Amino acid sequence: MIAETDKNIIIIEDEYSIAMDIEMRLQKMGYRVVGIANSYNDALPLLLEESVDIALLDINLGEEKSGIDLGKLIRSKFNIPIVFITAYTDSKTFSEALEANPMGFITKPFKDADLHNNIQLAFNKFSKEVESSPEFKTDNKYIFIKDKGVFQQVEIDSILWIEAMDNYTIVHTKNEKLVVHAFLKDVLLRLGSPFVRIHRSHAVAMNKITTIEDNVVYIGKTFLIISQNYRSDLLDRMNIL
Repeated sequence: MIAETDKNIIIIEDEYSIAMDIEMRLQKMGYRVVGIANSYNDALPLLLEESVDIALLDINLGEEKSGIDLGKLIRSKFNIPIVFITAYTDSKTFSEALEANPMGFITKPFKDADLHNNIQLAFNKFSKEVESSPEFKTDNKYIFIKDKGVFQQVEIDSILWIEAMDNYTIVHTKNEKLVVHAFLKDVLLRLGSPFVRIHRSHAVAMNKITTIEDNVVYIGKTFLIISQNYRSDLLDRMNIL
């Protein structure tokens, strides 16, 4: 079972052998594992530093803060889908897990198909969740950004670059800056392939890049730093002779 995907996954599992087993399964499916953590505290630096598309969490992390606690934090602060993995099937655990709004629930032991199907369902559910957001709408040529209660039409081709700012995203166009009440990851999901992420906090329009020099992208006179984690993705997208 091979999945053609560029999705980044983080695994939070306190049993090392199980985490390694999950990582190998995911890699065979074509997913990219960007980190493994064994506790609530170990997971936070990875979530902050890496570009994560989905988190797989064990409910029981063997410490004061559980996977459910972490799941609630991930959904509220990082706004990425989560899938719980657990050996517990009792109704109490399941009810508590639902409070974190997971996009999937896998019971140990599980088959590869269980893992793959839950991940795909999670991405599908999350995509629909983002699409239903009232703050940001899009069609093929324009986006509509909610500004003071009114949806303002913005031509996608006028966007130069995008900047993450806490729970907001700043859209920089040729003539103005617009603030969207959404995470950078969600905005990029709407805008699609014309844009490429170059840093945890920045993404740029491919056709607006004028120069790339070392670890810096120039858009006219504006320059933005390229993170090492995103450099290879950027170069793969460039039409380089």
